[in-house]
Amino acid sequence: MKQIFYVLARYAAERPKDIAFREPDRSITWAELAREVGARAASLRPAVLGLGLSGIDYVIADLAAVLAGCRVVPVPSFFSPAQVQHLLRDAGAELLDRLPDAAAKPLPLDYAGGADRVIYTSGTTGQPKGVVLGDRQLDASITGLAAALRPGVGDRYLSVLPQAQLLEQICGIFLPILAGAETLICPEGLAALLTGDGEGLARAAEEFCPTITVLSPRQLALWVAALRQGRAKAPARLRYVAVGGAPTSPALLDQARQLGLPAAEGYGLSEACSVVALTPAQAAVMQVIKGVSVRIDAGEIVVSGPTVMQFYLHGAAVQGEWRTGDLGRFENGALQVLGRRDAMILRQSGRNIAPEWVEAAALADPFVPFAALVQVAGDRLVLVLAPTSAPDMQALVERLSALPFYARPEHVLIADSRAPGLIRPSGQMNRAVARDMADAREAEWISLRESQNERRLA
Repeated sequence: MKQIFYVLARYAAERPKDIAFREPDRSITWAELAREVGARAASLRPAVLGLGLSGIDYVIADLAAVLAGCRVVPVPSFFSPAQVQHLLRDAGAELLDRLPDAAAKPLPLDYAGGADRVIYTSGTTGQPKGVVLGDRQLDASITGLAAALRPGVGDRYLSVLPQAQLLEQICGIFLPILAGAETLICPEGLAALLTGDGEGLARAAEEFCPTITVLSPRQLALWVAALRQGRAKAPARLRYVAVGGAPTSPALLDQARQLGLPAAEGYGLSEACSVVALTPAQAAVMQVIKGVSVRIDAGEIVVSGPTVMQFYLHGAAVQGEWRTGDLGRFENGALQVLGRRDAMILRQSGRNIAPEWVEAAALADPFVPFAALVQVAGDRLVLVLAPTSAPDMQALVERLSALPFYARPEHVLIADSRAPGLIRPSGQMNRAVARDMADAREAEWISLRESQNERRLA
């Protein structure tokens, strides 16, 4: 992180009036950012700070807290009130929901090192856990991503993910500062996840004309839908769209590319400082980023190297490798991620199915924000959907047809996202609740009919 503050001071001196970060109603220059970070840091004591800010204020607060030697605990906006309280208690953090007062004498941007951050995972079961990352992990991740993406002064970054997500802290704050690139913090991108309408995201992107962005599969689906409906045009200079956080339908990736969005998948996890592998521009397969080592042991992805976390908060130090719980394989040198080990469905035929890839085919529909593949009595597969509007069933069947026959669900169940416990605070469908719902509502299943020829060829 020392390099981040060094280049911030340099750009403040060499390009004081150039815009560093902007949002719809505000912008901040390199000189103003450097001054704000130093002044706010001077009023902070080393402490544990839960950052509940957003936009440019979040950028200033994060950098100021690091410079002051604090432990930074980003507070995800999608956490429930109970999860936020757990996070603050568990980390021993005081909530900072506005910028600290500016001191008359700013601290120099000479980071001494030693600050760290705790990233809370959304928690598939139980309470979220805090992943502790320090300078070693962040520096290695930033270096590896910089080598892969090659950001430069001429780049413009579109920030659409929640800033409390580690991926956005690295790609939307630290990398642009390192490169001297301008960043637009785009609330329309976040709003699209709530409204299910990608027009605001698409129009903001067209106007800002970014060169790089990182987004979720859901945001990509909504952006693609807006472009297909002619409500905006793809940015002319866009050179890389990284998609991560969950598997993405190959059909959706193809549609995006045809519409001028050069989308490519990435893979990572907080325990390995966010990014482990990504698909380079103009390439078709995922490559492990520089400085990270990956091996496959009994089908499981095992990561080692300087990006591996220090420890879980209150846990033992991590020594050497980290077993991810994700299944994968290498094929011709490229990493293929197959899904979570604990989510795997085993059919009576002995075939294993990673439900994430089937769900990705459903989530490519802009009207389907939530989906879960479940196995019910009789070895039957049911795809549970919680759409915002009627999904395109014909398009869904076409996307499912690209999967092996044994992985295709026989039925669909339409559910209400408001059903108790169905949607986790992280925005993912709870498969256990979905399975119970499918068991109890068999009369409401919608058949997905395949031809007898397909069955004979399976």
